[in-house]
Amino acid sequence: MSQTSQATILLVDDDPAVRDVTAAMLDDLGYGVIEAENGQSALDLLSRNSRVDLLIADFAMPGMNGAQLAQEVQVRRPGLPILFVTGYADEKAVGAVGEERLVLKPFRTEELARKVRVALGGPDNGKVVRFPR
Repeated sequence: MSQTSQATILLVDDDPAVRDVTAAMLDDLGYGVIEAENGQSALDLLSRNSRVDLLIADFAMPGMNGAQLAQEVQVRRPGLPILFVTGYADEKAVGAVGEERLVLKPFRTEELARKVRVALGGPDNGKVVRFPR
């Protein structure tokens, strides 16, 4: 993905306040954002939106957690990049995910920007470019 303004991100978080703040950060960075409050809603949105370039999901959600959602998404959309946002302290549970796919809460815009850029196939150069609204 060469330009962030062309990427659409499906953001899944059961906490509306966290979801709102994260969506605002992504929007400020120039990404299109589709929001879901749980795993099932995310799957429904994914089935109706062919233009999703990245899934960002909270790791610890009630019902279908982020790992379960990721497994289902990989069946439906193999190759779709996935990032997990988590404040989860259980290293054993998130350890298999890999540091490059984790965004630890609380996070700064610069960290989120870098992880998203890399997940979308861009460089890990640490530069953050914000687009005007």
